[in-house]
Amino acid sequence: MDTASERVAEEIAWIHRIGQGDRVALGQLYRRYAPRIFRFVTRMIKDEAKAEELVNDVMMEIWKGAVQYERRSSPSTWILGMARFRTLNAIRGKQLDTVEYSQAPEAEDEAGDASSGCTQDELRQLLRNTVARLSAEHREVVELAFFHDCSYKEVAEILQCPENTVKTRMYHAKAKLKPWLTNLGLSLSETGGVT
Repeated sequence: MDTASERVAEEIAWIHRIGQGDRVALGQLYRRYAPRIFRFVTRMIKDEAKAEELVNDVMMEIWKGAVQYERRSSPSTWILGMARFRTLNAIRGKQLDTVEYSQAPEAEDEAGDASSGCTQDELRQLLRNTVARLSAEHREVVELAFFHDCSYKEVAEILQCPENTVKTRMYHAKAKLKPWLTNLGLSLSETGGVT
C-alpha cells in the first residue's frame, strides 16, 4: 500500500466483505492484524498461549460483528479495542502473569550507550524492555501510541477514556521513561519519539 489512507480503505473493504461472509477477506485481515494483536495482548498478559487464544477470539468477534462495523473509528482502533476488551476480560477471569512497575526487574545496562553500535532491532528491544517497566496504565498508552501508531484520540477510543486522560498518562509515562532512556544514552524528542 502506498499511503495510510489506502491501507485503511483496503481494511474497511475487507471488513465489509467479511460482513457478507467472505472468508478470504477474513484471511487477509487476519494476516495483517494477527501479529499486531498478538504483540499487544502478550504485553498485557505475558502469556503467549493465552494471547494466541485471544487473537482467535478477536478474529471470531470480527467475523461475527463485521456487519455492524459503522466506520466511527479506524479499523485498527476498532480491532485493538476489541483485543483490549477481550484481554481485560481474560485477566478478570483468571489470574495471569501481569507485571506492574513496582514488581518489574531493573533493566541491566550491559551495553552502555545504546544509541551507538545498536542495530534497529536491538534498539527496539531495549525500548520495549524499558516500556515494560511502566505501570499497566502508562504502558498501554505508550504501547498504542508508539508501537501501534495510534493517535491520542484513537488511544482514548480503545481505552474508553477521555483524550485528556490519555495525555495525562502519556505525560507521566514520559516522565518515568526519561531517566531510564537517559541511562541508555537515548532521549525523548519534543514530538514524543525516541532519539
